[in-house]
Amino acid sequence: MLLRAPTTPFATGLSGPARVPLLRRLTLVGLVATAATQAGCVSYWRGKEIDADIVALQGQIESMREDQRKDKTATQKQVQDLVARITALETSINASLDRLRTTIADGGLAQEELKTQIAKLTGELEEAKKALEGRGDAGLPAIDAAPGAPALPDNPADLYRYGYERKQANDCREAIRAFSEFARLNGENDRADNALYLLAECQFVQAEYTGSIRTLHLISQKYKTGDKVDDALMLMHDNFVALGQCKDAMPFLESLLADYPRSNRAKAARKKLAATRKSCK
Repeated sequence: MLLRAPTTPFATGLSGPARVPLLRRLTLVGLVATAATQAGCVSYWRGKEIDADIVALQGQIESMREDQRKDKTATQKQVQDLVARITALETSINASLDRLRTTIADGGLAQEELKTQIAKLTGELEEAKKALEGRGDAGLPAIDAAPGAPALPDNPADLYRYGYERKQANDCREAIRAFSEFARLNGENDRADNALYLLAECQFVQAEYTGSIRTLHLISQKYKTGDKVDDALMLMHDNFVALGQCKDAMPFLESLLADYPRSNRAKAARKKLAATRKSCK
């Protein structure tokens, strides 16, 4: 009976014992080939054929990895394009509103044209925002593995634990990679909002304030009934203060105190709000 390495791509739809990682299959094929050759059951040329199959499978691995990198790059560009479009539309709307306010009283035609333009831009803005929100991974950072970093665990519990351990070790770059992957793949998991919050904390530590704000916004959008909303409001405040926008920061603490008066964050929120009010010019 001749032994051959599998030549079809790895079936990713399997799970549990039926799902054997491709690299493990390669290792098993190599061991079987070596043992069979030593026993005299496989000819020299059959061994060469098995080696060729192994090389082909290794090529498939690299091809899949390259496809993944390309998909990630394309996704990032789509999100960036949508964000740029939203920013441009908001700028156009504000400019049109300023022009409308300064239009002279007898310029009725000009006013109507501006109103029509504003309505059109507002509609396009809403469409762009819906398109951005429609992306399950919108706002999540895409972090490539650092040299020597291990592959992220497939199991959600192990993946969350790995991210938490890296955060505790002050390795925020790797923690962000893990938590982002967790939130992307396990959006319905009970810990999804916790993963997003810890991710946002790491972004704040790394002075990635706008990124942290986007991540926290996902919590308010997708996990309104979760247990991290009050924490997210507090961190939202801190991000805006760090950006020098104290007036935009205070409403988040006001919302926390009004909507979550029994939160364990309430006492700290009142103290922080008083300090921001005092220092905000």
